[in-house]
Amino acid sequence: MNSPVTIGGATLYLGDCIEILPTLAKVDAVITDPPYDAKMHAKHWVGAGNDGYGRPKEMGFAALSLETQQGVAQWAAGGCSRWFLAFCSMEMVDGWKARLEAAGLDWVRAGVWVKGNAPPQFSGDRPGTGAEAIAIAHPKGRKRWNGGGRPACWHWNTSLHDGAYQQSHPTQKPEGLMGALVADFTDAGETILDPFMGSATTGVAALKGGRQFIGIEADEAHFATACKRIEDAQRNARLFA
Repeated sequence: MNSPVTIGGATLYLGDCIEILPTLAKVDAVITDPPYDAKMHAKHWVGAGNDGYGRPKEMGFAALSLETQQGVAQWAAGGCSRWFLAFCSMEMVDGWKARLEAAGLDWVRAGVWVKGNAPPQFSGDRPGTGAEAIAIAHPKGRKRWNGGGRPACWHWNTSLHDGAYQQSHPTQKPEGLMGALVADFTDAGETILDPFMGSATTGVAALKGGRQFIGIEADEAHFATACKRIEDAQRNARLFA
């Protein structure tokens, strides 16, 4: 494991989250976008060619393994004092529920990110995917969030049309969406962990919202992008202070 990089209110680790998580102190919340299952990776298609059909595109990273999913859930049961949020495909909700409950967390419910500009199913022979799920859990006991009684539904365009950072990551989430989750599930000054940091969209949203951030990323290229984005976010914060 390499030494962490500290940039203002963010601490970034390059390495495997399963190795790094046991070295961390307790955090207030986990908000993360881990890899999806093998089926989703196999069906990751982009664009439409002249024949109207999409083309397969490599994700560049492995699908989420059962061992990693269990390891993250088990760490969160003792290492997270408030909310645990993980993006996943609709088909993965039951799996996340089972792992989180087995680890000792309360399953709250599955939230939904509804994509306002979701692409169609290019083949036209079946419905397209218009939403992704968010597994939401919490330690046992009293719960509190900042969203009142409204549904766990977030309507947001995909990142290509909302805060995309040079399209630097194949599954990059919209910055506005991550900012909404940060605002809904955490308070100013709290620490948010993302064990699958990617290009650090969660980290940028956390810092802009006055939170502290810890990120872990295994890919060196994405880690370098994350460091640059966090540096830019800190620089801009100082300019507007």
